[in-house]
Amino acid sequence: MFKKFFPFEAINELDDDIVLVTVGTARPDRNNGEVGYRQNLWLERTMKKYKDKIKIIAMHHHLIPIPDTGSDQLIVVDAGDVLRTILDTKVDVVLCGYKHRPWAWNFGKLTVVNAGTATSERLRGLFENTYNILTISNKKVQVDLKIVGGKRLPIDEIMNAYSQFDDE
Repeated sequence: MFKKFFPFEAINELDDDIVLVTVGTARPDRNNGEVGYRQNLWLERTMKKYKDKIKIIAMHHHLIPIPDTGSDQLIVVDAGDVLRTILDTKVDVVLCGYKHRPWAWNFGKLTVVNAGTATSERLRGLFENTYNILTISNKKVQVDLKIVGGKRLPIDEIMNAYSQFDDE
């Protein structure tokens, strides 16, 4: 059903300045994801073609553990190799899901953003139902967290507030 409602290709040039690349991480009969050697080589070659564009990668499983989700393991088993490729090819944003817990990690130019959930009735720690909004302007990507039926806030504000709460 996904392809019916989201007819994207693996490589999507959204306009003259933005490319969105999707990477498959699901593997049969496994909870954790994997990009794999061949797909990672493809990703590296593809990203090198788009030197002057904003580069966004979307994948289901997350690359980096998310605090308070009950899993300190990397969900993409070859995350180290994938992160090397992403950093070497100067990707701007990686979009992930899987745990349905909003979170963001900033690594200089690279931001790894995890989506929340817009429809689930299960609570996600301190977070309400949310989705992310990306605004791209002047070759910069701003990620906001939108609470369903509520406020829209820069995701960095949420992460900073959570970090302060954690220190108390």
